[in-house]
Amino acid sequence: MSQQATTEGIAYCGLSCAVCSHTGEGCLGCRNGGGREVCFTRQCCLERGLEGCWRCESFPCAQGCSDDAWRGLTAGCVRMIGEMGVEAFAGLARSRLGESFDYGYLRYRTPQEIVAILRGDADVPQEDPDAR
Repeated sequence: MSQQATTEGIAYCGLSCAVCSHTGEGCLGCRNGGGREVCFTRQCCLERGLEGCWRCESFPCAQGCSDDAWRGLTAGCVRMIGEMGVEAFAGLARSRLGESFDYGYLRYRTPQEIVAILRGDADVPQEDPDAR
């Protein structure tokens, strides 16, 4: 798989569209016209000419993902991409999260918890944190 094809499957914030359950529901991903209509992260990366937050010298910035519930998830994903590269991260996300994962299960987590889940040092949650 080419670097560009892999990058197309990773959102500017680091989420892997290939495993996101919303992709199966018709979301095209933020690189292809999907995702939130107004997204600070996408706009920032486009303005700076960056393929994603993992290429930004200011990461993690104060703005980050605009919603605090998602900040740890995206920061953890970006950290992993920075360490291992986009292609390896895409494979890891698929192997750890499966073919269709609801990222909502990972809201309210710290970047360290996300890294532990992705590395296999912690279990992948299978329920919505709001349901607890």
